[in-house]
Amino acid sequence: MVAATLPTLASAVLDLIEARATSDPLNALRDVLHMYVQQFHSTGSLVQEAVDDEVLLHVSPSLTVYHITLSPGVQYPPHNHLMDALVGIYKGSEMNLIYSPRDGSRVSAATRQEVHAPSVIHMDANAVHAVANTGPGRSGALHVYLGDLPGTRRQLWAADGLQPEDFDNARYLVGARPIALNSNLEGKETS
Repeated sequence: MVAATLPTLASAVLDLIEARATSDPLNALRDVLHMYVQQFHSTGSLVQEAVDDEVLLHVSPSLTVYHITLSPGVQYPPHNHLMDALVGIYKGSEMNLIYSPRDGSRVSAATRQEVHAPSVIHMDANAVHAVANTGPGRSGALHVYLGDLPGTRRQLWAADGLQPEDFDNARYLVGARPIALNSNLEGKETS
């Protein structure tokens, strides 16, 4: 009897790099990510344990891949990516607060999107969102960006949604706080 080979983050990254080079990268990346999300989900555990919630797996001018394991009960501040993003949740859930522009550069929360494993969602380049883990344990996900996310000048907002500032990963991580849900947010679930 031959033991089944478990998928690895390294194989996922290699397949995502290959998918990015196709003529229809968004759909190719979505298909590859969906396949790995299903496989990782079937293990029932985190694919990689790390002290940090975010682990950068790959960055190039055309693709960035992070392994994200959000701690329960923590919400990160609103921010943008300025590029298309695919989020593949394979364990637990993520809640995204999708913000709407208001008064120029200010933002206000508009919708809450609960995403449960196994799922893949797309955020377009104009999205401003905050992410949180509403579940009881660490969530597991691959976040895939169609560009050089660390090398892109983008914005971060304080929880009050007032003026944006230049994104800085250290400020982003320090800005994590206990989840604060507004009861009059419109909600939507994906699974």
